[in-house]
Amino acid sequence: MLEKDDLDDMIMAAPSERERVKMEHEFMHKAASHPIRRQLVKKIGVFGATKDEVQGETGLDDKIFNYHTEFLINGDLLNIVNGKYFLTGKGLEMLSNIS
Repeated sequence: MLEKDDLDDMIMAAPSERERVKMEHEFMHKAASHPIRRQLVKKIGVFGATKDEVQGETGLDDKIFNYHTEFLINGDLLNIVNGKYFLTGKGLEMLSNIS
């Protein structure tokens, strides 16, 4: 029988490499399969863009824009530097697959 500390350690353990890769693939699929997220990635592109530039071209309101950019930021596909959105390496990979 497992003691409480052993069980806690098992629960808190990082996922295996296989599980991590599977979760990353599922996340990428979820990001790439959503039309608004694809649109954001395309508009931000290789050189980045400000929120105003992206919203001006996409017509997305603040709530929708913020929701989907947060999703992309949390997934390490997008980051913000000095008020400008840039794709990360993973974001650029996604862009190359949807362009």
